[in-house]
Amino acid sequence: MTEARCVAFGVFFGVSAVAQFVGAAEFAPPAAAEPPLERTRLVPSFEVSAALAPSIVFGDPANPQYTQSFSRVGAFGELGIAYRSSYFVDPFLSVGYATLATGDSAMPAGPWGQGGTLTQHLGAWVISPGITSDIWRFRPRVGLGLAVIVQSFEFLGNKNTSTQLPIVTQLGLGFNAFDGDRLRLDLEARVVLATGADVTFMTFGAVLRGDLFYFGSS
Repeated sequence: MTEARCVAFGVFFGVSAVAQFVGAAEFAPPAAAEPPLERTRLVPSFEVSAALAPSIVFGDPANPQYTQSFSRVGAFGELGIAYRSSYFVDPFLSVGYATLATGDSAMPAGPWGQGGTLTQHLGAWVISPGITSDIWRFRPRVGLGLAVIVQSFEFLGNKNTSTQLPIVTQLGLGFNAFDGDRLRLDLEARVVLATGADVTFMTFGAVLRGDLFYFGSS
């Protein structure tokens, strides 16, 4: 009987321990849900950027009836600075240059004298303040500034240049392809309108942005 009692007491205590463990597991309050992740508040920074993109200009050559060759495809490069704030809008200032179009025209003899080949080139400086904003991974851009439209002509060894200074509007939309600690890379499409000079061109390329220094701490 003594051994039987020991076994019975052992079984009893074992079953009791298991029952208490199961009961505690059943009636334990559920673990508190983790709070949803909040959007990280950015530390304001002074940002520098560089953009490089092919461009395409809209419109017709100056002398379509005499045109031998004409290219409306060029290249656009830009340097910019921005205040990358901890809020919704980031102001920027950018300076860019676009080589837009080139062409050759066979000019017949006329009031200007003997005939020959007229070589033309169209370029534009774009100086524009504006604002950008980060919306998820998209980055819209709006800018309003000044353009310096430069048209150069070479005919029979003589070179001439004309310049216009119209107001310019930039509208762009970028997609953030890479976002590192201090470095970001965007793919951006942009339309630049210099309506006063009747020049409109579009670019699609890459924008590399980096934080030069921070204001304050996180």
